[in-house]
Amino acid sequence: MEKKRSIHGWLRRFSVQLPLFFLGTGLAVILILSGAVYFFSVNLLMDETVSKTHELLELSGTNLSTYIARVKGESNVFASDPTLRQYLSGNDEGPREGLLSRIGALLHNDGAIKSVVVVSKDGRILSNEADLDMSVSEDMMKEDWYIESIHNTMPVLTGARMQSFSDDKDNWVISISTEITGAAGENLGVLLMDMKYSVVEDHLSRLDLGTEGYVFLLNDKGELVYDKDTSYFSDPDKQKQLQAVLAEGDSYDKEQNMLTYQTRIENAGWTMVGVVSLDTLRMLEQQLFEAVLLTGVLLFGAVLLLCVLFTRRLAAPVADLKRGMNEIEKLAEISVHRHGFTEMELLAGNYNRMIRRVRELMEEVSEKEKTLRQSELNVLVSQINPHFLYNTLDTIVWMAEFGDSRKVIALTKSLAAFFRLSLGGGREMVTVADELEHVRQYLYIQKERYEEKLSYEISAPEELMDYTVPKIILQPVVENSIYHGIKPMDGPGKVTVTVQEDGDRLVFTVADNGVGFDTAAPAGKDASRKNGVGLQNVDGRLKLLYGPDYGVTVDSAPGAGCTVRLTVGRQVKSVPSVR
Repeated sequence: MEKKRSIHGWLRRFSVQLPLFFLGTGLAVILILSGAVYFFSVNLLMDETVSKTHELLELSGTNLSTYIARVKGESNVFASDPTLRQYLSGNDEGPREGLLSRIGALLHNDGAIKSVVVVSKDGRILSNEADLDMSVSEDMMKEDWYIESIHNTMPVLTGARMQSFSDDKDNWVISISTEITGAAGENLGVLLMDMKYSVVEDHLSRLDLGTEGYVFLLNDKGELVYDKDTSYFSDPDKQKQLQAVLAEGDSYDKEQNMLTYQTRIENAGWTMVGVVSLDTLRMLEQQLFEAVLLTGVLLFGAVLLLCVLFTRRLAAPVADLKRGMNEIEKLAEISVHRHGFTEMELLAGNYNRMIRRVRELMEEVSEKEKTLRQSELNVLVSQINPHFLYNTLDTIVWMAEFGDSRKVIALTKSLAAFFRLSLGGGREMVTVADELEHVRQYLYIQKERYEEKLSYEISAPEELMDYTVPKIILQPVVENSIYHGIKPMDGPGKVTVTVQEDGDRLVFTVADNGVGFDTAAPAGKDASRKNGVGLQNVDGRLKLLYGPDYGVTVDSAPGAGCTVRLTVGRQVKSVPSVR
């Protein structure tokens, strides 16, 4: 019954847990795939956004560098003009108008150039602007700005027309200076080309820096060249903040979602630092998360729907199996719902084959049980020690040689009675009287052999003599007492056999005053006495016939003898006596 309930419980759990398993597995797969897709896509977007931002910053820097290189090229071409050199090397004013026309052409071709100024070594000025507030003298080598212009080939942020630097960025220019030399390399003058500050702003204003992003330029000396916020030009603390950003190098602040990237503007000797707020990336991440979440919910809904359909197809066959197993004791075959799963049909087919096989096995077991007990008894009889028969015959021969015919006759009759009772007419069950007589004949024979070494006593209430018990259950126990308990003793020993009634049971007791043994011994001689083949055979037969609560129990201790109790069921006499 417990087994049937366990099968039913298994079916119930199977019909519930299997859909839950598939639902949980589907949810786990969806979560894993969605998470993998989301994080892979986010990383891909991150890499793409960073790469694109780097390209845009590099492109802006390249464009600015290219423009400055072009202005430098124009400056170098104008500075090497022979007419300009002729004008600067002498006092001839004839080429002046042509040179002014050349300057006008430069301004016309590039609207970003605010002014072109040529200063000779002797202080003469040639420019598109008439009124210039510049410090000049007959020997310009004494002017610091002139000397610096000769040696500085990089663009410099300054006030227009060499005015003092102010907060008005409309007055700022990017000045490129080029030394004008003669044929021998001597200094003839300096060419100054001032670009509007808006040139830098125009190139950098096209950058998408995000809501909180910014970009700034620093020259090789660490001086600020460009920042959208002009207050940084006059505030030393803010300039230190920019220096700190420059020192960090390329980095990404995940918490603030800010990307910092640096690029070199080669032709200007500047470093452009872009701090980009990746607002687009955050927006794309949010959109991607929502899309993945929506897709996951839809997939989970689809999995849930499939589980419902799966459960419906599974429920009917499982119900058929449960109904069939409810009547498993009838060994009836079952049939499952026709539109169920093929696996359930296979399971039902296997169950039916099992039922048919169980029927066959039960029939075989029923036949075999009829012969099992007799076979076990035959085995027990065959296990009777052949040395017992040999020693008994040897004793008879010894008595015959001494002419003790009376004992020869008595011992031979006892041996014959012993084997007659052992065979028992092929029956398995004998009366208590026959079983006691059997062990009495055995003890008589052993007494003749061991003489004063062995004594015995058998007692039983008369009212118990007609009950039936399995045959040959006492002789193996008595034999065990003689050979393992009394024989090793120095003095005489005694075996006592008694029978008592205990409710619906009979208890046979075989006690000896022999050497005894340790019942807790795990191995060795003592353990072999406790677990001998004869005792195991008897114990197994009694448990087979009566159940696990019956059988053999042993109580012993070294030097205190041994007591063996055999508990059997009390049954009325159903077989004739062998005597």
